Amino acid sequence: MNGDLEIEAWRKLGWKNPFWELLRFYCSLRGTEQKAFLLELSTAKKSDSRWWDLLNISDDAAKLIVKYGSHREQLLKRALDSLRTEEQAKAYCKSESIEWEITKTKSKDHHQSSKTLIATVGTIAQRVCVNFKETVDGNPQRRCVWCIDNHLHVTARNLDGAIPALRDPYIVWEIKEYWGKTSGGSKMSDAVYECHLVGREIREFEEKSKHKISHIVFLDGKDQWNARKSDLARFIDLHNQGLIDHLFIGKSVEDEWEPTLTKLLRARKDC
Repeated sequence: MNGDLEIEAWRKLGWKNPFWELLRFYCSLRGTEQKAFLLELSTAKKSDSRWWDLLNISDDAAKLIVKYGSHREQLLKRALDSLRTEEQAKAYCKSESIEWEITKTKSKDHHQSSKTLIATVGTIAQRVCVNFKETVDGNPQRRCVWCIDNHLHVTARNLDGAIPALRDPYIVWEIKEYWGKTSGGSKMSDAVYECHLVGREIREFEEKSKHKISHIVFLDGKDQWNARKSDLARFIDLHNQGLIDHLFIGKSVEDEWEPTLTKLLRARKDC
């Protein structure tokens, strides 16, 4: 989900823009309430609506949230269409001779999920990095640490990949693949919070250190993300806000990850 001109327009607002707090309020409403909220802002006069005074909404902000709501629905549909089943993810790995591991659990009744997305992301990253004579840590067991010009930052949790290493990486990524046959759960909301936290802390560190870090997120799992559409939409929001630099959903990893990483590494080498 990269390169969309309208996405770039939203990102130009800046991740600190008050608009994103208004969006958070919008997200806190239930489905029917969300539709009523957008309808009222788009059709009611300012003096007839309770929302303007309650939330101190300007005319411009009202127009923005209505426009964003429409674009958000389009992006969510595109994201849902991009999600793969576990069988599709395995088929791609087989076609590319990519080996994957299995998430083993103690309960035999629990779905033993494959780690096909992790394998795909790591294999492609390794291939691209070799071409640029760059190193990559595709299975970090510790947190990333930056110490630049006396500015220290340590990630709140272990991430899933870093280039060139865990010390002062300029590219990091997180992977959220869920292949269970159940209808998702709170782990999906936790995934949003985790990536939100990492992204916000990276942006804050960038402001202090003047050191650019690309924060990348990968999502997949058709059954479970379809059951948690609101959480999937929040990832889209984080990308539009600029807390995630590149968001790959489902099959986009197959044809967009390699050129995106190539472009990032080439830009780094040209600096």
